[in-house]
Amino acid sequence: MRKILIGVVLAASAGLLSGCVALTPTPTPIPSEQLNMNWVLVSGTDGEGAWVKGSEGATRLTIDNGQVSGQICNSWGGDIDIEGSSVAITSIFSTEMFCTEPEGIMDREKRFLNDISLVTTVEIVDGFLLLSGGGVDLKFVAYL
Repeated sequence: MRKILIGVVLAASAGLLSGCVALTPTPTPIPSEQLNMNWVLVSGTDGEGAWVKGSEGATRLTIDNGQVSGQICNSWGGDIDIEGSSVAITSIFSTEMFCTEPEGIMDREKRFLNDISLVTTVEIVDGFLLLSGGGVDLKFVAYL
């Protein structure tokens, strides 16, 4: 009798535990009203390291119903597809002006456009827009 009781308790416990382990969190979609606005870069890192001081505040991004755009030296844009916490920024284009100031702006612009094409995850944390993936972490704050 004792062996049967222990077997029943173990089987029930295993069933409960397997139910707990099998739960997979579902990403919560970010409402478009939280994303469809103007953002400015406040920090970032990629394969080259931390973003150069002075890039913050000069690198802007606007999300508007499936489109993303911005300006560093040149105006740029593309498509943005967001599903849950997954993001893909594709079809990126840019005007082709040449800017000499601030020093290094063209290299920073090229770096940013490459980085933005690599991101795969989008989050809103404490009011900041976080784009990450592909070795890139970009943090933006909303502006008017």
